[in-house]
Amino acid sequence: MAIVICGKYLEANMGKYSLKTEFNKFFVRINEHTDLLLKIFEAKEIVIPPEKKKEILTEILPSEKKQIHEAFVLKIYVSWEVLVEDLFVECLSRDPSRYAEQKSIVLPKKLTRNICRGLISGLGYFDFKDTGDLKGKAKKVLAPRYNPFKMIPSDEGKKIDEFCVIRNYLAHYSDSSKQSLMRMYRNNYNLTFREPGDFLFDIVEFVELGKRYKQTRFANYTNAFTKTADEMALFLGVY
Repeated sequence: MAIVICGKYLEANMGKYSLKTEFNKFFVRINEHTDLLLKIFEAKEIVIPPEKKKEILTEILPSEKKQIHEAFVLKIYVSWEVLVEDLFVECLSRDPSRYAEQKSIVLPKKLTRNICRGLISGLGYFDFKDTGDLKGKAKKVLAPRYNPFKMIPSDEGKKIDEFCVIRNYLAHYSDSSKQSLMRMYRNNYNLTFREPGDFLFDIVEFVELGKRYKQTRFANYTNAFTKTADEMALFLGVY
C-alpha cells in the first residue's frame, strides 16, 4: 500500500489573496492528485455497467497504472512550479528592498503583485533549473524575512530535483533528457535505465517519527513536495 503524508490543510479567508491562499491551493491540488493515484494504485478491478445487460469486470493492468502515474508526474510538478512562482511574487510584493538593492534602483516599500510578476518574469517567464538555482535567485532578490525558499530541506530538495529530471524525460523523451535520467539512476540508486513508471512503482522503506513504513517511490516524491511546502509555510508564519 502506498502511504502519502499530506501537507496541512490551511483555511483561507475568502476573497483575500494572501500567503495562506497560495499554500492552500497547492495542498488542494496535491491532495487531489495523490488521492486519485492512491485509488488507482490499490484498485484491483473496474466495474463497468454501461448500456449492456450485465456488468463487465476488467482488471486494471499494472502497466496501465504505471502509465497513469507517469502522466501525473507532469501535473504534480506543474503544481510545484505554480506554487513557487506565486509565492515568489507574494513575498517580493511584501518587501522589494532586496530586489531594489540588487538592481540598484529605487522602488516603493510595497508593490502590487502584477508589478512583481513582471519584475521576476521580464519578457519571458519565471524559470529555475533546480532547487539550488531557486534558492540562489531567492537569496538575491527576496528580503531575508520573506525568503521561504531558504527553508527547503536538502534531502527533500534532492528528491524534488530528481522528480524534475523524471518530469523532463516524460515531457520530451529527448536524448539529453534520457541521459540526465540515466545519470540520476546510476549516481543516486546504482540502477540502469528503466522507464519512470517502473522506477516510481518500486516499494521502498522510509522512517517517519521513529517508525518504519513502506510505500512506493512515487509517494516518497510527493511527500517531499508537501514537507517542503510545510517548512516554507511555517517559516512565513502561515500556521
